Amino acid sequence: MPRWTVAADGSGDYTSIQEAIDSVRVHWEERTVIFIKKGVYRERVTIPDNKPMISLVGESMTETIITYNLDANLRPNGKPIGTFETSVLTVHGDDFTAEHLTVHNTAGVGPGIGQALAVYVSGDRAVFTNVRMLSYQDTLYTSKGRQYFKSCFIAGHVDYIFGGATVLFHECEIHSLRDGYITAASTTAQTEFGFVFLDCKLTNGPEADAVYLGRPWRPHAHVAFINTWMGPHIRTEGWDNWRNPDNEKTARYMETGSHGPGGATDGRATWAKMLEPETAAGWTIERVFAGADGWNPVS
Repeated sequence: MPRWTVAADGSGDYTSIQEAIDSVRVHWEERTVIFIKKGVYRERVTIPDNKPMISLVGESMTETIITYNLDANLRPNGKPIGTFETSVLTVHGDDFTAEHLTVHNTAGVGPGIGQALAVYVSGDRAVFTNVRMLSYQDTLYTSKGRQYFKSCFIAGHVDYIFGGATVLFHECEIHSLRDGYITAASTTAQTEFGFVFLDCKLTNGPEADAVYLGRPWRPHAHVAFINTWMGPHIRTEGWDNWRNPDNEKTARYMETGSHGPGGATDGRATWAKMLEPETAAGWTIERVFAGADGWNPVS
């Protein structure tokens, strides 16, 4: 198994994370581990689709930091670059893993500042463990495929977890910085599972006291909160139809076992569903990620 070290101070094999990734052979059939020492790495990192099985392993969740500053309204050529060109970490390769590091898009809040991605994932079978993802609007874009997030910290404001992938968030902290929306799923009608939050915790900063669990980016959005602690910032109605009552007929929003100050479900939007505990118990990791390959991220 190839293993390289990245160190900002020059004590490793590389000083740049991207330089290490660029050194990986295309279509390499072994896992490549890139160990990243503590430090601040001001760069954009991309895992191309012809480089599967790459692992980024940080030395510290809080002190190994990949950071950049890009927002959707930047105009280097006179036109906005757009949301999907702003990500600090972009993962197109399959079977990617990341652990013990922080990804931070530092684009701030102000006039003319738009979406600013921290992480963009389109590869299949991705696993993130003990990773902090920090931004403001559109922090995490899970475009497609299957992804598993364990013990991660994700912070943002508006639609900061969005996309059409099948994703399980397990024991993660989801932190709202201001009033807004946590999820904006674009699940297709043919996809059984979209965003599943299991044993998670929804927390808030001092400027967040009226936050929706989600709104549907696409009509058949699927989001489920299972046994999740919810802070007082979660709105009583829970869900928003994104200014389109027709979405109420198709969006698949559900929860069970919600608890904490914002966990009361008796005032939830009438078009959302209370998931039976027996049904939720059957939504195991194996069930959510069921596929022809039998992938299980924790096996």
